[in-house]
Amino acid sequence: MAFRDPRDHSRTERGKTFSLVKKHTLPPNDQGGWMAETRDFLESAAYRTLSTNARRALDRLKIEHIGHGRTHNGKLIVTHDQFISYGVTAEYVGDALDELAFKGLLKITRGRAGNGTAHPNVFRLTFDGDFEGAPASNEWRRCTEEDAKRWAETVREQRKLGRSGVGRKTKTSLRIPEIRPLRIPEIRVAVGAK
Repeated sequence: MAFRDPRDHSRTERGKTFSLVKKHTLPPNDQGGWMAETRDFLESAAYRTLSTNARRALDRLKIEHIGHGRTHNGKLIVTHDQFISYGVTAEYVGDALDELAFKGLLKITRGRAGNGTAHPNVFRLTFDGDFEGAPASNEWRRCTEEDAKRWAETVREQRKLGRSGVGRKTKTSLRIPEIRPLRIPEIRVAVGAK
């Protein structure tokens, strides 16, 4: 074993320089990139209590983030079809995104449908820095076990009801006419009066 000088902070216990350690711990170039997640993040209540669909949606967003070299956080665009093709159940895409936003793992800038031009949702992962150079906001740290339990018991249903009413026009049923029909005694009186 090599002698280690305690005043030399440029070397590890085995005498290797930190640049050599960094060189050998990076993934190979042919793997397409990577993203580190801290132990605190993996042990947090926000991450541990994610549903299966929310975990898949988060993984799809991380893939998009890595695909842009981790330089477009805050401008990430993933379509509904991309979430479905990755494995998120089609009817639970909105629920998964709401869960990620509620637990502080994700910020969503809502888009809107257009007349010929659609404006998609834009996503920002809170556990990594954004495209402008700001550090991670780590809003997931605020989520507690009680918040996760509250999400499962009440908030999920409230958000579901809120999503179902967005952009929907209420239509009157064809079975509820605007003019009340005459009742049978009124018809007889009208016929007998002639």
